[in-house]
Amino acid sequence: METKTVSELAELFGVTRQAMNKRVKSLDSEFVEKNEKNITVVNLLGIHELEGLYGKVVTAEAEVVEQHEVAVKADDSAVFEMLSNFMKDKNTEIDRLQQQLNTKDEQLSTKDAQIAEKDLQIKKQQELMDKALTDQKAFLAEIQKEISADKNKGFFSRVFGK
Repeated sequence: METKTVSELAELFGVTRQAMNKRVKSLDSEFVEKNEKNITVVNLLGIHELEGLYGKVVTAEAEVVEQHEVAVKADDSAVFEMLSNFMKDKNTEIDRLQQQLNTKDEQLSTKDAQIAEKDLQIKKQQELMDKALTDQKAFLAEIQKEISADKNKGFFSRVFGK
């Protein structure tokens, strides 16, 4: 943005070409030049002078673009920083959940061992019940045998135990 024609300046400042041409003619010769096509152009100092006259800044657009590019770069680094922090938070959460899973796995294996021990106790209890039932049947059979033997004895031999 080194020089601008009258038409370009009129468009930038939002005035007619004739009004801008009148303003350019009133500027000092140090602000006005002729380009290779012999067209009147205003240099950067002249544009600043016109900005003062119109109270409107047009040269700041280039600076704004540069600042915007810097802001975009800053935004990119901010986005990167935000994503980096987000990833750290997520990794921390993943680690916490992994530890929780490991704890649950340990608890499940402990429960499995307890269940296996309980099954073994139930099996032993069942075996003891079966043995007790067998012993009871044998005892009952023995008593029945004695009773039947006693029935064959007479009354006095049963009473006196002979």
